[in-house]
Amino acid sequence: MKNFIVFLLIILPLIIIAAIAAEALGFFGLSQNSVAFAGDAALGIMFPLSTLIYLKVYRKNSNREILDGLGLGRNKLNLGMIAIGVIIFFIITLMSLGVGLLQNIIHTPINTNVSIALAGAPLWFYVFAAVIEPINEEVLFRGFMVPRIGIILSSIIFGILHYTYDSTFAIEVIAAVVFGLIAGYAYRKTGSLYPSIIAHILINTLAIVALL
Repeated sequence: MKNFIVFLLIILPLIIIAAIAAEALGFFGLSQNSVAFAGDAALGIMFPLSTLIYLKVYRKNSNREILDGLGLGRNKLNLGMIAIGVIIFFIITLMSLGVGLLQNIIHTPINTNVSIALAGAPLWFYVFAAVIEPINEEVLFRGFMVPRIGIILSSIIFGILHYTYDSTFAIEVIAAVVFGLIAGYAYRKTGSLYPSIIAHILINTLAIVALL
């Protein structure tokens, strides 16, 4: 409990700072829309930053201990880990196709609202959402949280953060929880964060390409 409280005391102020910094950009002539995307990006950066501060400053881990502890050591990346990431990607893609078939059966549109969430996004944010954000999220929710609070709870928290998409039947929340469970299990079994990072990047990239 003490360690959890310490981590909260690290990440919450960082989130507040990120929000304030993003809002401050409005004073430099940025549109409210651009400020919103800057805020999302700043929030994402706080995920690995808070993890690093906790492990490096509070736990006093060495750089090697941090990388190995998060499943990011050089010995954790090989063709097998890449293959597992691709397999996870295909599993989630097949589930997405299943959702598409379901909406045809029940004659009810099931919208993820990703297109609405990304409407008006600058080019840099597409790149950030496709490549950087998956790494940020995997470091926190799988690499950091899974060993400490378990696969299920970390997946639920990960899913709740996707509630803002306001998708039909909360499909984005459900999809995020399912992904978290699969990615968390892969991380627990392999000790490598690379499979979930690869899968996450592929999933986000496919979603963004589908909008273009």
